[in-house]
Amino acid sequence: GKEWFLLGGEASETRVALAKEIESGATSLPKIFIGGECIGGCAELATIVENGELDSIMKKAGVTKKGEEQKKGFSFGGFSF
Repeated sequence: GKEWFLLGGEASETRVALAKEIESGATSLPKIFIGGECIGGCAELATIVENGELDSIMKKAGVTKKGEEQKKGFSFGGFSF
C-alpha cells in the first residue's frame, strides 16, 4: 500500500530504523503489535491463528474477547481493548 512508498527504498533511513525495532530485521508492512510486542506481519499472524495461540497472546496482553468481562475501552475484531 501507500505506506510502503512512504518508507522509501530498502536502504532508506526510515526502513533501517524500522528494521532495528523488529527482531527479525524485516521492513515489510504491515507490522502487527499486540501488547507492545511485534508479532510480525500477516504471515506470522496467520501462523499464530492456525496454531491456536492468538487467544493466549491476547489474554497475556490484557485483551478480552467481546462478550467476556470487559474493561473500559473499545472493541475490534471480537476483542476489547
